[in-house]
This record gives sequence, C-alpha cells and structure tokens, in this order.
Amino acid sequence: MARKGRKPLAAGHVEHLAGSQRAKLRLALILEAMRGAISVGEACEQLGIGESRFHALRNQWLQGALALLEPRRTGRRPREASSEELCRRLGEVEAENRELREQLAVADVRRELAEALPHVGAAAMGPPKKSAAARPRRKKKRRR
Repeated sequence: MARKGRKPLAAGHVEHLAGSQRAKLRLALILEAMRGAISVGEACEQLGIGESRFHALRNQWLQGALALLEPRRTGRRPREASSEELCRRLGEVEAENRELREQLAVADVRRELAEALPHVGAAAMGPPKKSAAARPRRKKKRRR
C-alpha cells in the first residue's frame, strides 16, 4: 500500500534551518543515527568526535527540544516595566491612597455627626418636599 503525499525529508529539513553548516551537519548526523540510517560509529567518524561526546550532544539536543515543547502560558508575555515607570506608578498609587483615606475620614466624621445629632441634619435640609402622592389630584377638563 503506497502512502499519499510527499516523501518525508527526515534530516533534509535541517538544510532549511538557519544556522552554521557545522551545526547543520551535526544535527543531520544525529537524526540519521537516531533513524538508524547510519551507525553511531559512522556519525562519530564523520564528525571527528568520540562516541561519548556524540551521546552527550544528542542528549543535550533532545533535552533542549523537550524544553521547547513544554506547555506554556498562552498569549503575550507580560511587559517588563522599567524602574522609572514603576516609581512613577507607585507615586500615583500612594497619592490616590492618601486622597481616599482623607475621604474616608471625612465620611466617618459625617456619619458620627449624623448619629449623634440626627435633628441637626434634618433641620439643615429644610422642610421635606411634597411627594406626588401627597398632592391633591386635579380634574382633567374634557374637550368638546
């Protein structure tokens, strides 16, 4: 049964990557050795390194690839704010905090006064307004 589509490039993908020719050769040979197309000894011979160094390179590359595939937060990374911007923002927040504390103190004094002297607050407001229910109803004139 024949497969549909393009034939897999395997190590051929390496040629399309950005990097030095030496790094591309190393990656291509590691992939070929992992695929079983060449032996580890042949790859080491072409690279001019020992087998222990080859295994170390392969493990280092696989570890880096695995780290890149770890799940991460979606979206943009939070922007790093400069220390000047943080100091400016801190000043704004502190000023807002002082203003809100002052407003809270004034509101507390007003509440205490209203509780201690309820008649003073009512007299200062003047006579109560007449509500719509308290007014007499007018009769509507009929047009002829």
